[in-house]
Formats: sequence, C-alpha cells, structure tokens
Amino acid sequence: PSCRRRRRRLLPGAWRAMPSEENSASKNWERYVGILVGQGRTIFGAAVLPIAPDQPTLRKSAILAQKGISMRVPEVTALVEAVMAGRVHQDYVQAAGHQYLITTVNESSFYGRCTSTATAAGIILLKMGPFLVLAVYTEPTCATEAIPYVHRSVDDLAAAMSMQPPGV
Repeated sequence: PSCRRRRRRLLPGAWRAMPSEENSASKNWERYVGILVGQGRTIFGAAVLPIAPDQPTLRKSAILAQKGISMRVPEVTALVEAVMAGRVHQDYVQAAGHQYLITTVNESSFYGRCTSTATAAGIILLKMGPFLVLAVYTEPTCATEAIPYVHRSVDDLAAAMSMQPPGV
C-alpha cells in the first residue's frame, strides 16, 4: 500500500496546516495571541477565530487561540456569523461574557465599546484573510492607543505568514 499524503484544496491566499502540522499551527496562534496580549498590556485579551467562507462547520465551532478572555462556542458562532453576514454592527456583540456595541465599521475592521461594565472598555475585530482577530481593551488603555496597536500587530503577522511556509 502507498503511504501518500492527502492534499487539501486551499482557496487562493488561504493558509491552513496539514494534519501533521496542526499542532505546530495551533502553537503559533497561541504564541501570537500571547504576544498581542503580553506586550505592555495594551490589550486585555485576544482570540483568533476562523472565518473561511468555504468551511462553515469549522468557523461555527473553532477557536484557534485565545488569551486573557474566555470565549465560548455559542458566542463565537454568533459573532462570526454576524461578521460574515455583514450585520455585526446591527446588534450587540457578546464576547467573553461582556456586551459590546459596534460604533465604527470599516471594510475589514470593526470597533466598539463595552456596555456591560462601568469601566471604559472596547472591542476590536479585524479580518485577516480567513481569520478574525478579536482584541479587547480596558482602561487605562483607550481606543486611540489600542486600535493602532492591534492593526500593527495584525499587519506584522500577515507579513510573517506570507514569508513562512504553512504550519510554521
């Protein structure tokens, strides 16, 4: 019998690990959210969620990595479906047990403020190819500091991903 690896079909520009590389890819996502949350404490918590249009089952049940927050699958499903349907700004967003109101909508990013706590807090959602990066911040950090920080971090990650082979 032949021991050939099965190849998965990828969308142009998509990044996905092969089965033997999934643990490595998972550790890379965990390292990324650790860096995003850990550097200077600008961001309180972060998560990376799949939003690949060709994989509805995966995007409804997967959290690739998270740190500083605890997302649950029902929250992830509702959030990702709202982003994919273009209606994330039409209702409150539930993330990590808090309620957010999206106040700013751009082509690939969404920003909002927390409505369920007395302290100033906010949420940042950035589409990055087949992934959604979610970041939350709380005072003393403000939106004018958190949003550019997350954008730079996501841009750096996208550049690094384009230079590395999948799964690395």
